[in-house]
Amino acid sequence: MRFELMWPWVLLLAVALAVTWHLVRRHRASVAERRDRPAGLRDAELICVESQFRSKSRWPIVARVDRAYRLPSGLVVLVELKTRSTAAVRASDVIQLSAQRVAVEDELRVQVSDEAFVIFPGRHSAPPTSRAVRLMSREQIEAVAARHRRLIDGLDRPQWPDSEHVCHGCGQRAACGAAGEVLAGAIRRR
Repeated sequence: MRFELMWPWVLLLAVALAVTWHLVRRHRASVAERRDRPAGLRDAELICVESQFRSKSRWPIVARVDRAYRLPSGLVVLVELKTRSTAAVRASDVIQLSAQRVAVEDELRVQVSDEAFVIFPGRHSAPPTSRAVRLMSREQIEAVAARHRRLIDGLDRPQWPDSEHVCHGCGQRAACGAAGEVLAGAIRRR
Protein backbone atom coordinates (compact mmCIF):
# COMPACT_ATOMS: atom_id res chain seq x y z
CA MET A 1 0.00 0.00 0.00
CA ARG A 2 1.37 3.36 -0.96
CA PHE A 3 1.76 6.16 1.63
CA GLU A 4 -0.49 8.51 -0.33
CA LEU A 5 -3.35 6.09 0.27
CA MET A 6 -2.50 5.54 3.97
CA TRP A 7 -2.06 9.09 5.25
CA PRO A 8 -5.82 9.81 5.65
CA TRP A 9 -6.11 6.67 7.76
CA VAL A 10 -3.07 7.59 9.83
CA LEU A 11 -4.52 11.06 10.39
CA LEU A 12 -7.88 9.58 11.38
CA LEU A 13 -6.17 7.20 13.83
CA ALA A 14 -4.18 10.08 15.36
CA VAL A 15 -7.33 12.16 15.85
CA ALA A 16 -9.17 9.16 17.35
CA LEU A 17 -6.30 8.56 19.79
CA ALA A 18 -6.18 12.23 20.80
CA VAL A 19 -9.94 12.34 21.42
CA THR A 20 -9.80 9.07 23.41
CA TRP A 21 -6.88 10.37 25.50
CA HIS A 22 -8.76 13.59 26.23
CA LEU A 23 -11.96 11.72 27.26
CA VAL A 24 -10.04 9.33 29.53
CA ARG A 25 -8.26 12.24 31.26
CA ARG A 26 -11.55 14.08 31.71
CA HIS A 27 -13.20 10.99 33.16
CA ARG A 28 -10.30 10.40 35.58
CA ALA A 29 -10.43 14.03 36.71
CA SER A 30 -14.19 13.75 37.27
CA VAL A 31 -13.78 10.55 39.30
CA ALA A 32 -10.98 12.11 41.39
CA GLU A 33 -13.03 15.28 42.00
CA ARG A 34 -16.03 13.25 43.18
CA ARG A 35 -13.83 11.01 45.37
CA ASP A 36 -12.15 14.01 47.04
CA ARG A 37 -15.39 15.79 47.93
CA PRO A 38 -16.50 16.05 51.55
CA ALA A 39 -18.93 13.22 52.37
CA GLY A 40 -21.90 15.60 52.52
CA LEU A 41 -21.35 16.62 48.90
CA ARG A 42 -21.04 13.18 47.26
CA ASP A 43 -24.57 13.38 45.81
CA ALA A 44 -24.31 17.06 44.91
CA GLU A 45 -24.06 18.50 41.42
CA LEU A 46 -20.97 20.60 40.66
CA ILE A 47 -22.41 23.86 39.31
CA CYS A 48 -19.34 26.07 38.98
CA VAL A 49 -15.56 25.99 39.09
CA GLU A 50 -13.37 29.10 39.37
CA SER A 51 -16.27 31.42 38.61
CA GLN A 52 -16.62 35.10 39.46
CA PHE A 53 -19.75 36.60 41.04
CA ARG A 54 -20.75 40.12 42.09
CA SER A 55 -23.07 41.20 44.87
CA LYS A 56 -25.62 43.98 44.56
CA SER A 57 -25.09 45.45 48.02
CA ARG A 58 -24.17 49.02 48.89
CA TRP A 59 -20.50 48.05 48.68
CA PRO A 60 -20.43 45.51 45.85
CA ILE A 61 -18.41 42.40 46.54
CA VAL A 62 -16.67 40.65 43.67
CA ALA A 63 -15.81 37.09 44.64
CA ARG A 64 -14.12 34.24 42.82
CA VAL A 65 -15.63 30.92 43.88
CA ASP A 66 -13.40 27.86 43.67
CA ARG A 67 -16.31 25.41 43.59
CA ALA A 68 -20.04 25.47 44.23
CA TYR A 69 -22.29 22.42 44.51
CA ARG A 70 -26.06 22.11 44.39
CA LEU A 71 -27.49 19.58 46.84
CA PRO A 72 -30.52 17.52 45.83
CA SER A 73 -32.55 19.88 48.06
CA GLY A 74 -31.52 22.83 45.84
CA LEU A 75 -29.30 24.42 48.49
CA VAL A 76 -25.88 25.58 47.18
CA VAL A 77 -22.72 24.74 49.15
CA LEU A 78 -19.43 26.60 48.61
CA VAL A 79 -15.99 25.00 48.69
CA GLU A 80 -12.68 26.84 48.95
CA LEU A 81 -9.49 25.04 47.91
CA LYS A 82 -6.33 25.98 49.79
CA THR A 83 -2.77 25.01 48.95
CA ARG A 84 -1.16 25.64 52.34
CA SER A 85 0.37 22.64 54.04
CA THR A 86 -1.43 22.94 57.37
CA ALA A 87 -5.09 21.97 57.43
CA ALA A 88 -6.09 24.88 59.65
CA VAL A 89 -9.02 27.14 58.84
CA ARG A 90 -8.27 30.83 59.31
CA ALA A 91 -10.67 33.68 59.99
CA SER A 92 -9.80 35.03 56.54
CA ASP A 93 -11.11 31.77 55.01
CA VAL A 94 -14.47 32.26 56.74
CA ILE A 95 -14.65 35.91 55.63
CA GLN A 96 -13.74 34.93 52.06
CA LEU A 97 -16.38 32.18 51.87
CA SER A 98 -18.98 34.42 53.50
CA ALA A 99 -18.33 37.17 50.94
CA GLN A 100 -18.61 34.55 48.20
CA ARG A 101 -21.99 33.53 49.59
CA VAL A 102 -23.31 37.10 49.41
CA ALA A 103 -22.10 37.47 45.81
CA VAL A 104 -23.47 34.07 44.69
CA GLU A 105 -26.86 34.64 46.33
CA ASP A 106 -27.18 38.08 44.72
CA GLU A 107 -26.11 37.08 41.24
CA LEU A 108 -27.68 33.62 40.93
CA ARG A 109 -30.67 34.29 43.19
CA VAL A 110 -30.18 30.97 44.99
CA GLN A 111 -30.02 30.05 48.65
CA VAL A 112 -26.49 29.26 49.82
CA SER A 113 -25.89 27.06 52.85
CA ASP A 114 -24.67 28.54 56.14
CA GLU A 115 -22.03 25.81 56.09
CA ALA A 116 -19.17 25.71 53.60
CA PHE A 117 -16.00 23.64 53.26
CA VAL A 118 -12.31 24.43 53.09
CA ILE A 119 -10.29 21.67 51.43
CA PHE A 120 -6.55 21.25 51.96
CA PRO A 121 -4.32 19.05 49.76
CA GLY A 122 -3.28 15.64 51.00
CA ARG A 123 0.38 15.10 51.72
CA HIS A 124 2.35 12.24 50.21
CA SER A 125 -0.56 10.75 48.23
CA ALA A 126 -2.93 11.06 51.20
CA PRO A 127 -6.47 12.18 50.38
CA PRO A 128 -7.35 15.86 50.83
CA THR A 129 -8.62 17.06 54.20
CA SER A 130 -11.86 19.01 54.39
CA ARG A 131 -13.04 21.24 57.21
CA ALA A 132 -16.60 22.49 57.58
CA VAL A 133 -16.98 26.16 58.51
CA ARG A 134 -19.97 28.24 59.59
CA LEU A 135 -20.37 31.33 57.43
CA MET A 136 -20.93 34.87 58.63
CA SER A 137 -24.28 36.55 58.04
CA ARG A 138 -24.91 39.03 55.24
CA GLU A 139 -25.04 41.83 57.84
CA GLN A 140 -21.64 40.86 59.22
CA ILE A 141 -20.12 40.81 55.72
CA GLU A 142 -21.65 44.17 54.88
CA ALA A 143 -20.13 45.53 58.10
CA VAL A 144 -16.72 44.17 57.06
CA ALA A 145 -17.13 45.79 53.61
CA ALA A 146 -18.14 49.10 55.21
CA ARG A 147 -15.12 49.00 57.51
CA HIS A 148 -12.88 48.22 54.54
CA ARG A 149 -14.27 51.27 52.74
CA ARG A 150 -13.71 53.46 55.84
CA LEU A 151 -10.11 52.20 56.07
CA ILE A 152 -9.47 53.02 52.42
CA ASP A 153 -11.02 56.47 52.85
CA GLY A 154 -8.87 57.08 55.93
CA LEU A 155 -11.88 57.43 58.23
CA ASP A 156 -10.85 54.47 60.43
CA ARG A 157 -7.48 53.35 61.72
CA PRO A 158 -6.37 49.76 61.21
CA GLN A 159 -6.37 47.35 64.12
CA TRP A 160 -3.00 45.66 64.23
CA PRO A 161 -2.79 41.90 64.63
CA ASP A 162 -1.74 40.23 67.85
CA SER A 163 1.12 38.45 66.15
CA GLU A 164 3.98 39.66 63.97
CA HIS A 165 3.61 36.41 62.02
CA VAL A 166 0.38 37.74 60.50
CA CYS A 167 2.26 40.73 59.06
CA HIS A 168 4.79 38.52 57.28
CA GLY A 169 2.10 36.82 55.20
CA CYS A 170 -0.02 39.90 54.57
CA GLY A 171 -0.57 41.10 51.02
CA GLN A 172 -0.77 44.70 52.26
CA ARG A 173 2.57 44.66 54.07
CA ALA A 174 4.26 46.94 51.54
CA ALA A 175 1.40 49.45 51.83
CA CYS A 176 1.83 49.59 55.60
CA GLY A 177 5.37 50.93 55.18
CA ALA A 178 6.75 52.49 58.34
CA ALA A 179 3.51 51.88 60.24
CA GLY A 180 3.93 48.15 59.73
CA GLU A 181 7.55 48.23 60.85
CA VAL A 182 6.57 50.16 64.00
CA LEU A 183 3.89 47.56 64.61
CA ALA A 184 6.32 44.68 64.19
CA GLY A 185 8.68 46.28 66.71
CA ALA A 186 5.84 46.87 69.20
CA ILE A 187 4.71 43.26 68.93
CA ARG A 188 8.27 42.03 69.33
CA ARG A 189 8.56 44.01 72.60
CA ARG A 190 5.38 42.56 74.15
